[in-house]
Amino acid sequence: MLVKYAPPIVLLILCVSVEVGECGERQREVGYEFRYAAQVTELPESATHVDLWIPVPSDSQGQKVNSVSVVRPSGGEVRTEPQYQNRIFHYRFRGPFKKGQSPPAAELVFDVVRTEVVIPEAKALKANGRVGKSNVLDIYLRPNRLIPIGGKVSQIAASLNLPKHDPLRVGRRLYDYLIETMVYDWKAPGAGRGDVLWACDSKTGDCTDYHSTFIALCRSQGIPADHEFGFPIRTQEKSGLLAHYHCWARFWVDGVGWIPADISEADKHPELREYNFGSLTPKLLKLTHGRDITLAPPQSGERLNIFVYPYAEVDGRPTQTVKWSMSFKER
Repeated sequence: MLVKYAPPIVLLILCVSVEVGECGERQREVGYEFRYAAQVTELPESATHVDLWIPVPSDSQGQKVNSVSVVRPSGGEVRTEPQYQNRIFHYRFRGPFKKGQSPPAAELVFDVVRTEVVIPEAKALKANGRVGKSNVLDIYLRPNRLIPIGGKVSQIAASLNLPKHDPLRVGRRLYDYLIETMVYDWKAPGAGRGDVLWACDSKTGDCTDYHSTFIALCRSQGIPADHEFGFPIRTQEKSGLLAHYHCWARFWVDGVGWIPADISEADKHPELREYNFGSLTPKLLKLTHGRDITLAPPQSGERLNIFVYPYAEVDGRPTQTVKWSMSFKER
């Protein structure tokens, strides 16, 4: 994925308390200061306004957000979109935008605690066998634009002879099936969109493609499943830049709750195969979840397939001239 770096203009800072975690010893709780920077460049002088949206982390499984501060611009605010309850920073910059002046930019600070997630039932494959029917979960049973649940998806699911009324074992079977069937290649033409039909045909892709396919197969069996997005920390260093986003899936088992599954990482690193089903490392930042996102306030352009990078519109039209960087510092 191509990453554009910019001076630290839009900044997200996450601070987390840390448990010792030397090389070879798994960290259970980790503290970071994350800085997320973004700016909107190459504006026409005729532009009258620029809208900038930035994802803001929320409390979730393994993550506690203690506070949020908007450093700049003055008057920016954090809102919550109603569909998935993702939190979003938004600010409208008003023209004129003259050559030579500083581009529209923003800065946010978050204080967050990250804790390792381990679901014992997933490790033991023991559950009560019921599928949750709560209306709150309905959104995680529906198709998305690039995540169909019928046709080819249903045919693949039928060919796997999945167990009946046992969502936990279905999840594990699909997890293993994708590891055994797909080949990780983030550079493959078409990869990175989470297009399930493309992934089923090509049998390759990146984390987005693996987990979109897993979600589609789960939903085809009446199992609620969701897509989570954020930034991984893959280094033993205590600070540095984070160049790429990462995503994983989660699926719901009634009586147990959400079970995380990071399939692409398990495929890339076979030693993580058992760990990555039912566990989630604390060495990451979750920003958003869900697909086909309508922002808050709503954008003029179409719903966002994925919302993990900053998004901007110039006079109501999407722009690709948003530069960003994410850095971290453990503390």
